[in-house]
Amino acid sequence: MNRKYLVLPAVLVVAAVVVTVGRLWPSPLKDLRAKNLCLGMLTEETAGLLYDGEGGKLVVDEFRPGKGDKDEGAADPVFSTTCFVGRETGKGNNFRGQYSLDVQPTNTPNEPLKGAGPFTDGGSGWVSPRQSEVQLPASCPKKMRTTAEHVTVILKVAPGVVVAEDWDDAALIEASRPIVQEAVTNLAKQYECG
Repeated sequence: MNRKYLVLPAVLVVAAVVVTVGRLWPSPLKDLRAKNLCLGMLTEETAGLLYDGEGGKLVVDEFRPGKGDKDEGAADPVFSTTCFVGRETGKGNNFRGQYSLDVQPTNTPNEPLKGAGPFTDGGSGWVSPRQSEVQLPASCPKKMRTTAEHVTVILKVAPGVVVAEDWDDAALIEASRPIVQEAVTNLAKQYECG
């Protein structure tokens, strides 16, 4: 048999093996997304820190607009998914929203809201009672394949949680801070940019 006819099948077999190993090989991104909530950003314990006090099992909905489209798996969903964290109501599939977590590329971070304090836990950004915005480390945008200068984790607290805390800004900030801290830390681990 002529060896030149064996080169193409051999190259295809090697390429298939490389692709398979690449998909099956463990990585921080795959590991954290498999074991944590909100695309790997939060552990269940941390996800439950902002709470309206009315009971119910913790529920997480990773909402991605256009889910089900044929190109759904083509891009990393981190920039197109909003994670809604809530509690079961006991009535069907409904749940009470506690907060949402979103990751956005941006060239200019937003100015802090009134009453916000600086995020001092190893990152830049701000934390306020109803919304927090913290930037990932400077090397993350490139690793996350975005041309934006910054990648920001945005936490928005639901009104029911604000009321449950009796509008206590210090308590809301104290409960929000570890959530954004863990989200930033775990995203930096996933993309190996921390």
